[in-house]
Amino acid sequence: MSTIAGADFDYVVVGAGPAGLAAAGHLAKGGHKVAIFDFRPRPENVFGSYPVVLNPRGLQALERLDPALVTKANEIGMDVKELHIVPDNRTVAQVKTFGTGIMRDQASQILLEHCETRDTIKFFWEHKLEEANLEAHSLTFTTADGKKVTLTDIRQLVAADGNRSRIRRACAAQVPDFTAEELPWGFQLRFMNSKAGLQQTEVNKDFHYVLGDKGYVCQQPNGVWSVSLRVLPGVDEDFLTADDATEERVTKLREYTEKYAGFVAKHLLTEEDYKGFYNCHAFDGLVVKCSCLNPAGWIVIIGDACHAVQPATGEGINSGLEDASILGQCVAEHPDDPFAAYDRLHRADAHALQLLALQARDKVVTSPRQKVSNVMVTIGLGIAKRTGIIEGTIQDFMLGELAKTVGVKSYAELVEMEGRQSRGLKTFADGVCKVLRISKESPLDQVKQDVSDGSDGERPMAKPADSASGS
Repeated sequence: MSTIAGADFDYVVVGAGPAGLAAAGHLAKGGHKVAIFDFRPRPENVFGSYPVVLNPRGLQALERLDPALVTKANEIGMDVKELHIVPDNRTVAQVKTFGTGIMRDQASQILLEHCETRDTIKFFWEHKLEEANLEAHSLTFTTADGKKVTLTDIRQLVAADGNRSRIRRACAAQVPDFTAEELPWGFQLRFMNSKAGLQQTEVNKDFHYVLGDKGYVCQQPNGVWSVSLRVLPGVDEDFLTADDATEERVTKLREYTEKYAGFVAKHLLTEEDYKGFYNCHAFDGLVVKCSCLNPAGWIVIIGDACHAVQPATGEGINSGLEDASILGQCVAEHPDDPFAAYDRLHRADAHALQLLALQARDKVVTSPRQKVSNVMVTIGLGIAKRTGIIEGTIQDFMLGELAKTVGVKSYAELVEMEGRQSRGLKTFADGVCKVLRISKESPLDQVKQDVSDGSDGERPMAKPADSASGS
């Protein structure tokens, strides 16, 4: 087994996703020597990932690292001008937005190219993390040719190794009083894509569309429309969960899309696109909350490793970029113990983000009663905004224009604001739903019943391989 001297670096970053790369950039900007480890070879195919939106929070964090990064993101990405909430083919809300639509790996590529210009950053590609010995300050990796490599005497470790972080789990096992809560999304996502270069004007490429609890629609920078659908294994029919594109399943998938996203079926998708749905395997993830952000003192956890959310939150990449920016600030202002300063400054926001993620999850996997209540609250908040009762909703301060014109609010501030604005509306809406006797049974209740009964109708949720690719 060979070794790498961790003492040769001021900081070691595990995970070369957006959060890890941005953190390395900030650390190098401060004059520090940084090593980055990732299990993948250097990524090349930026359209092999999925679309995200850089909102004002994420763009602000990029600008703090280097304004040229924002310029580049805007050049290769596309403006997102409105967010439309469209459950069951009915538009119930429209939010003016300020953001840049971009592929996740495009954002990573911009940061990677920035880091590669820094002489003080060294990359270790194709190093898969196998073991963390926290007492010894060491990590053991397996390289592409199967050899074991141990990184010894690590001074400061930045864990940015994704929602199933091995470093976070090692901390939970080896650090007294540190805990990490991992909750499943409760659903899976599957994608189908249109052909590029569609000659249609009915669906605006500058808008993103939320299909209630059924999915999300947006255009990628390469002109391809991305349609993501929520899948509930053990609950949904097999035309959503199966892998084989039979004629019957393709027909049912098309009818399902027509029912819940008629504009997509009419203007964006062809028969071949529906068949392509079955080539995309469903995936899931975790919602994560850490008891602190600096377990063991010499380790800091950022990005999805620290506070993984689910896609409906819309904050995954943006919160990770903000983490990196705040970490850079703490390293500059508190050089004696930057990780403790980071925890003091940012823990409340990380915990608030988890609350937002759970709220978003409950809008995707919910009962008919909660679904109707959510729509009533959304309509009520829209009326309150139009009549000037409130300045804006939580969406206005996350992806909306107010985040740009008024300013980015912390996640803790957003949680407090959302609770204050919607408390009365939720009570009213829940009361109406109760009077109307709308069912309060969640789709997941049947899954739980199948498990308790030993039914073989339950299909376990897919678990992607643990990685160090980061958030």
